[in-house]
Amino acid sequence: MSLASSRLGNPRTVGGALCAAGFVAIVVPARFAPALGAELIAAGFWWWARASAEPARQVPRWSWLRRPAAALWLAAALQAAMALAGGESARTAATLALGTAIAAVAVVWAALELLAALPLARPFSDLPAPFADRGFWLPALLPSAGFLLLWRQAPLWLDVGYVRVGALFLLLLTATLAGLRAFGRRQWTAGLRWLVVLDGALAGALLASQIVSPGVAALLWIGAGGTHTYLLAAELEGATPRRGPVLAALWRATAWTSTTALGWPLLAAVGSLPLARAITVSVLGGLPVALASWVNVARMVEAPERRSMARPTSGLTLTRVAPALLISGLPVAIVSAWWAGFVPPWGAMLWATVPALVGGGAALLTFRDRAGTEPRGPEALESDAVPRAGQAARFAARWLFRLIVGLERALVWGAAGVLRFLGAPLRDLHTGDAQEYVLFLAGVAVLAAVLPLLR
Repeated sequence: MSLASSRLGNPRTVGGALCAAGFVAIVVPARFAPALGAELIAAGFWWWARASAEPARQVPRWSWLRRPAAALWLAAALQAAMALAGGESARTAATLALGTAIAAVAVVWAALELLAALPLARPFSDLPAPFADRGFWLPALLPSAGFLLLWRQAPLWLDVGYVRVGALFLLLLTATLAGLRAFGRRQWTAGLRWLVVLDGALAGALLASQIVSPGVAALLWIGAGGTHTYLLAAELEGATPRRGPVLAALWRATAWTSTTALGWPLLAAVGSLPLARAITVSVLGGLPVALASWVNVARMVEAPERRSMARPTSGLTLTRVAPALLISGLPVAIVSAWWAGFVPPWGAMLWATVPALVGGGAALLTFRDRAGTEPRGPEALESDAVPRAGQAARFAARWLFRLIVGLERALVWGAAGVLRFLGAPLRDLHTGDAQEYVLFLAGVAVLAAVLPLLR
């Protein structure tokens, strides 16, 4: 606490102000504003990490947040350079197309890294955030920033076909991995952190698929991501949404409905895709929806009241009003998509609800079995199969998540090793000494003079 306590006040307040300013800058319609917003968010996490109890561990842990900011600065600089370029020649058009592609790749790279959609950035939701006693919800800020960046910069990258298709695959894979991780974690708070990642990845996949408009995707993301973010923040303030059977059932239905609505357009559009792509989208889109539905229903259990007498409250509290506010945007989003021409066949519309019904229905059966009375006699041996099956399923989900992440890292490190091997001769030409650098330039000059004579 030695950094900001003596100079600029409470470090939590300073870091929160920096992150809030960063989110505002990301959505501002200015060329360099998103890069500045990413820098402010990175500065906020650095401030929190520097003022935590273990700065030597926390500062390196969150130093990777500078990479998205650097990619956004590159994209903004390329946009500025292309805006200044003139001419109608074919060479100029090719240069502008190349600059547009590089800028799109840079923007998508930054957003995917914030969304934990790149191999080296996936495990950040499992890491304790700065101020671990009250800051478990801090990693939820990063997926939100990633989706807002994709949404705000959609005109830049959606028109580049191969960038859009690559982002769609990575986002669907991230949603599946986030669902597996949330299902495999036992703690409700840890599962919520990964559900926030799942919401951002599914909403980004809606953007990349161009099934609905960016505004509709944003409304659906607000419903699902807002629900899980509120539950995550409230869990650290006394688990208010789980106090009492009525509130627990209300928030359970809200989370289930919002997740179903977020994945519904993506699954309903499967019928219009080729067979191979339809199978890929069905698996990578339906599995995370089913897993998230199971977690929303099965893990949202009633918390015991800690007081002998409940505190009297008014009828309209934020915990009771928030579900209505979050769900109210879902019909607006669906009607807007229908009004814009998204009218899938009835069979596809019904199929799109199957993953959520399967996951939520299985969770309700498990929930009823756990909440009921203890069976007696031979029924007790049969009821033991449910906990054993659930434990085996969680173990399989954790194993599959670690396997896929390990394969991704192995591929990344293998590609990096090949690049280092191919670049070794270039590094051997110059060791960094100033005198050797002059000799290197002299050798290049002699080579440039001799090569024309050898033709």
